[in-house]
Amino acid sequence: MRNFHNLRKREFMPFSLMICVNLALLALGFIADGPAETWAGFTRIIQSRSILVTDYIYIGGIGATLMNVSIVGLACTVMLIRLGLKPGGANVMAVWMSMGFAFFGKNVFNMIPLTIGVWLYSRYVKHPFSQHYLGAMLVSTLSPTISEIAFMGVYSRFIEIPAGIAMGFFIGFIFPVISAESVKTHNGFNLYNMGFAGGVVATVLATGYRNLGIPVRPASYWSSGNNVFMAALLYSISALVLLIGLFFDSTTKSAKKHKKEPILKNLRGFRRIHGHSGRLLTDYYQMYENSIYINMACLCAFGTTIVLILGAQLSGPAVAGILTMMAFGSLGKHMRNVTPIIIGAILSDFANNLDPAAPVNIVAILFSTGLAPLAGAYGPIWGIIAGFLHVNVATYIGSLNSGLNLYNNGFAATFVVMFLLPVITIFKKGEKY
Repeated sequence: MRNFHNLRKREFMPFSLMICVNLALLALGFIADGPAETWAGFTRIIQSRSILVTDYIYIGGIGATLMNVSIVGLACTVMLIRLGLKPGGANVMAVWMSMGFAFFGKNVFNMIPLTIGVWLYSRYVKHPFSQHYLGAMLVSTLSPTISEIAFMGVYSRFIEIPAGIAMGFFIGFIFPVISAESVKTHNGFNLYNMGFAGGVVATVLATGYRNLGIPVRPASYWSSGNNVFMAALLYSISALVLLIGLFFDSTTKSAKKHKKEPILKNLRGFRRIHGHSGRLLTDYYQMYENSIYINMACLCAFGTTIVLILGAQLSGPAVAGILTMMAFGSLGKHMRNVTPIIIGAILSDFANNLDPAAPVNIVAILFSTGLAPLAGAYGPIWGIIAGFLHVNVATYIGSLNSGLNLYNNGFAATFVVMFLLPVITIFKKGEKY
């Protein structure tokens, strides 16, 4: 635990927040459904195919889902501490986003082989694993590819499970190189870069699975009727994070020198966050430290409110979309650049005679905010157009990879950027991006 002790108090605070939240979620899970039912539901989650869309609340219940979220969040946080990494926008984002996707698709079984695969790659190229921690956490976009093989139910489990684990090692091994190259396709205007890399890999794998006779059947398991519980949980998380953002100082030397009150200092940082486009990599934590928590709290509450106003269900995937919005409050998103995107996405549903409250559509609306840097860089009108286009693309592009890519909206967002950026340059009179 040497790396743990090397972290100063202010550096450990973001990690301590994550640990406390995840322990609270674990306790809440046992309270919600009781230990026996929670464990039984957790077992069902681990053994599910986890392909899009597999809502873990539907599969295992609220208690088991919160247990899965807690274990995933704690595992990610402990890994960061063990690596001796100082907190930053990227690792704060990665933990909260991983917690979000633990509501559907990502569990402790199907994430570990992928992480080990990234570790094997780091050993192969003789890099410290700390250089690839982000890929190790976000490669879980391809978690369903492991569960699909391990629990396809065609051969013996003694064949399927080792085969699924081996596939995870292989995918994790190749993923760092693919994800590093994929950012060039969207020039940092798609915050969900790993989603595009995952979409490419998943599309190749899906065609291979079909040719090998492995059945790849998209799922459609959605929970409903949990709005009161989930809204209370999400608003409580927002309130907790907001309080930390308002009243806790980062105790940096500059803060001590100027003797600013934490609330004034952090509110000033929160205001300045909105002056950035959010293009990758805009690390709000490195620039404004605890101010990110005010930003994250606003995004979480905003996403939850949008779902409730539209009359949609706070299903597992919808909660994942909200927590992803919140996660990127440390790395690219803020109210100014996400609002036009969401407006455009909602308008797209109405223009196409789609119900924005339908489960698939509300998820696309929430995840469309991966395009926030477009609105931040080029203004709200282009943001609305980007959100409008995103829903159209996301509705159909998932069929390419048969639901094997959890970050499907990240895959779709890159195509929107590739189409829209050249068009923007026409109206911006050749302005380079």
